[in-house]
Amino acid sequence: MTNAGKKEIIVRKFFARNHSGSVPANKTVQQLYSQFMATDAGADVSYGLFNGVVKKMRADKIPTKATVVSLEPAEPKTPKAEVIEIGKMKFPNFRAWKTGGIIDRLFSDHTADGGIFSGTANIVIGESGVGKSTVTLDILSKSKKEQPDAKILYISSEMTRNDLYFYFQKTPIIANVPTLLVMDYVSGRFDQVLEETMNGDYDVILIDSHQDIIVKLADILGWKSTKAQTWLTNLIIDAADRHGKTIFAIQHMTKGGQYVGSTYLKHATTSMMEIKFDDAGRRYVEFSKNRRGGSLVNKRLYYSLEAGEVVWDEQAWTQEHEASKLASAEKQRKQELEARFNDLFLSVNRPADEKNTDVVGQ
Repeated sequence: MTNAGKKEIIVRKFFARNHSGSVPANKTVQQLYSQFMATDAGADVSYGLFNGVVKKMRADKIPTKATVVSLEPAEPKTPKAEVIEIGKMKFPNFRAWKTGGIIDRLFSDHTADGGIFSGTANIVIGESGVGKSTVTLDILSKSKKEQPDAKILYISSEMTRNDLYFYFQKTPIIANVPTLLVMDYVSGRFDQVLEETMNGDYDVILIDSHQDIIVKLADILGWKSTKAQTWLTNLIIDAADRHGKTIFAIQHMTKGGQYVGSTYLKHATTSMMEIKFDDAGRRYVEFSKNRRGGSLVNKRLYYSLEAGEVVWDEQAWTQEHEASKLASAEKQRKQELEARFNDLFLSVNRPADEKNTDVVGQ
């Protein structure tokens, strides 16, 4: 004899094979039992037991087939595209932060005196020891002096309080720069501290450095490197694009002078400011990319460090800039002369029949 538990399983398998695991509503129990007996006569299942299983299945609607749950994430819903005419778009009120120095002109050519526009994300890369932190902190400090209402912030992931003290002794100009030390929060969820800070009430934020924060997210919180890179880059882009902040992110270079970091960050940001040494050991700044100052890309601005403060070589910049404008004007003049000469030469050497055709056509 087959016991009751096994008999119930046999009945459920019958419904699984013939009725997709459920009791059809258009058939009576007697009809279903007759079908069952025709296929499973050897199961020795009484009508009463069969009816009991049917009632149970109708009550709890438990399928006889195993329910397969996919572990794959659900496909994201495709957002509906919103197409808007540019003239009808709403834009934020952009502000250009000024330092009062010649560096403002490199950041933007949209105004005569330039400035660092709000809503921008700027990568700062450079060789070791060239002064990436010093230059960007100098920019923050002087922006605060020029616009006292500017809310600036320096996020340092590498320095401890002791490190910051000795750095301050060499660069006293940074005394007015509010600072967040990531090292103060590495014993907990410092990612939450960063997110809250980046979404806070700040206008200009310097992250020093992008790569070191990624390393800490991976080593301390156990994140995968790709997750850490994407999270931090999205945090930067969101702060700039959606919240209108001006973001600087210092990034490292290899010994060969190559950019270190994701291409996503490189392409998503507004500008890339490179700080380098020339062959003579002089320091200079230039932009290899700048969506706000395209006309001044690859133009060098030299500087020196005096008592920890950045001093821009405005005279050299003016001379080089004027020489560049003269060279450009001379090149244009030669092109115009060449075009006039070609027109004249072609006119003189055209066959007579072509000239006659021109006359007839007139």
